[in-house]
Amino acid sequence: MKRFYLVMMMALAASGQAAADVPLRIVTFNAEILTAPGIRAGRLEKFRWDVARKAQFERVAAVVEALNPDVLNLVEVTSKEGVDYLVKILHEKGLTDYRGYHVDNNDGFTSMDVALISKIAPDEVEGQAIRTFYSDRDDPTWRQSYRGAGRGGNNNTGIARHAVYLLTVGGHKLGFLGLHLKSNPSSDSANAKRTAQAEVAKRILHQEIVGRGYLPIVLGDINDYDPDVPDRDETRSTQTEVLRTLKNFDTQHEGPELENIAKLIPRQADRYTSVWDRNENGVRDPYDALTMIDHILLPKALMPYVRRVFIFHSVALETSDHRAVVVDLMLPSL
Repeated sequence: MKRFYLVMMMALAASGQAAADVPLRIVTFNAEILTAPGIRAGRLEKFRWDVARKAQFERVAAVVEALNPDVLNLVEVTSKEGVDYLVKILHEKGLTDYRGYHVDNNDGFTSMDVALISKIAPDEVEGQAIRTFYSDRDDPTWRQSYRGAGRGGNNNTGIARHAVYLLTVGGHKLGFLGLHLKSNPSSDSANAKRTAQAEVAKRILHQEIVGRGYLPIVLGDINDYDPDVPDRDETRSTQTEVLRTLKNFDTQHEGPELENIAKLIPRQADRYTSVWDRNENGVRDPYDALTMIDHILLPKALMPYVRRVFIFHSVALETSDHRAVVVDLMLPSL
């Protein structure tokens, strides 16, 4: 494994002699229970009526139109129909390069999925462009045991909401793990479960991304704070090692393999992706909580090619309670 990183970094360093001519914009965005009109999905609903659902899709499409990502990691879409409906709107806008890729995740309660909308066709593995790895049995690979908080006893969990997709961009083999981990970083029981999920994520990275010769990129709604990157709200701090576990997923390799791009955002005040509307009035009030729980983690080998990082805050609460994280890369031609 250590040799793999060494070879990849040497190859990238050598290629840096050539013109940096492959732009790549990566975005992760939690669209908050994005449910297609006429579809009965999970037990949680943002809007019950189709007229409101269609309006939400229009607003999400406007966010995509404004950001124009090459790769969009879409969190909390609830079905393939939702992905197809969003792509249809984008095509109507003239953004016909976009294709949608969906795989049913395994959250039977919410039906929330992690999906891909991309201008770049994924590399298929056994005929699949996007995959998920989950077992509801006592599986030592895709499940992890953990001790619940208080009298929670012994438990085990998998990652019900995630997706893996592999892309080759200008000769660079990039493997994406889109995550939506257990929510509520203030809950001891949720923190214990999310910590176990991070261990499963490490195995996915090893086996399905690095093991296939791809550089790993972790992104999505991780639902935790990064202790190494201060965000806007200094009153909140992580109670787990989830972010550090993900960044240092290969313990045989010295130091963390991944870095949080949020550290490149110069203003600490801009480092927030989640808006907790405390009184649920649909309006940003001064006492609402603004925290950073959505992240993009890049391999160190790619950090020299980052040109810009920002969080797109121009999203109305009626669209989503999250904000999109954006990173621009200029990859050297291979």
